[in-house]
Amino acid sequence: MASITKRGKNSFRLMVELGYDGKGKRVRKTKTIRIEDESLLKRKKKLHDFLQAELYKFQAEVEDGEYIAPEKMYFADFVEEWKEKKGKKKLGIKTLTERLNLLRNHIIPYFQDRKIDQINPMQIVTFYDVLSRDGARKDGKPGGLSPNTIYEIDKTLRSIFSTAKEWRVIKDNPMKEIERPPTQKTEMSFLDQDQASRLIIWLYENLSPTWRMIFLTALIGGLRRGEVVPLELTDIIWKLNALSINKSVISVNGKATLKETKTGRSDELTMPQWYMDELKVYVDNWEKERELIDDQWKGGNNQCLFHNGVGERFHPQTITQKWWKIRKEHSFNIRLHDLRHTMVTLLIEEGVNMRIIQERARHHPMNSKLYFNNHAVDHRLVLLVQL
Repeated sequence: MASITKRGKNSFRLMVELGYDGKGKRVRKTKTIRIEDESLLKRKKKLHDFLQAELYKFQAEVEDGEYIAPEKMYFADFVEEWKEKKGKKKLGIKTLTERLNLLRNHIIPYFQDRKIDQINPMQIVTFYDVLSRDGARKDGKPGGLSPNTIYEIDKTLRSIFSTAKEWRVIKDNPMKEIERPPTQKTEMSFLDQDQASRLIIWLYENLSPTWRMIFLTALIGGLRRGEVVPLELTDIIWKLNALSINKSVISVNGKATLKETKTGRSDELTMPQWYMDELKVYVDNWEKERELIDDQWKGGNNQCLFHNGVGERFHPQTITQKWWKIRKEHSFNIRLHDLRHTMVTLLIEEGVNMRIIQERARHHPMNSKLYFNNHAVDHRLVLLVQL
């Protein structure tokens, strides 16, 4: 049973009865609607139709178990609703995990005892100030959270309160008038042509074939570490001198998880001839070593192009840790991801069309093959590899 009761000049109470509970008490759900449109209040037929439509929607929400009573909803309880009904459906697993960690470690402990409709802008601004002060870190280190972490907390709160407004759990979004906290931008680094040449020489003189090919692939292909890690023999397209980039590995709470690429599509990444020649030698040795270890193989049916010696895929963090060691030995003050920036920079210096560079970096949502002139890489790099 559902009904509408006028409560004031412009307010109406919707009520849905759900029968009786185990103690014989009536179970009712109510919702108050306030109409600010004066013209609607004066037109009885249109007002009646509007209220009936709202009542039908309210009844459906109640009967489906989706209605949330704002006056009884605490912030922590709403977060659970947000996580199940939006977070898990709209966010990638890595983003969701990161936001849930921020909620668990910082946001919920601060707001958990407050009703979501009673949280105001001043409380949120004060919260950010607390986060920036000494003692806010969970690792025991001195100082507050970094500006970038506070910025991510802000993004999380904006998603939650925006959803609460969308679901009519709150009337006003307290984040609406709050300025976004500042961030510390990481300066993009890259190698110039001479530095890239010296790095390639160093790779050949100091690393095993596996590690050398891993970093050559990242540098020449402009690949993210998560795109290098899952490459398999079947991803090599020999007749096109290309690699198929069709999956990625991310680290979620320390666990490597296979997912689709960041662009959500498969790309054919054309590589220079000298690289494909090096790759052919590497694959020939890969197959010989696979036969030698025989029953010690732990990779199952997988044919990981780069593995730990017994067929198991590398963890993305393992690649990063190896690069950190190289940085110290070779005095290159760049991150692993900066090899990707280096690829883009070298192509720009060679005068390659920006659209081609954009496609090669897989930043542009185009379903076209990635074309790459084999001579686009500085000729000095090619000569150095042939030494």
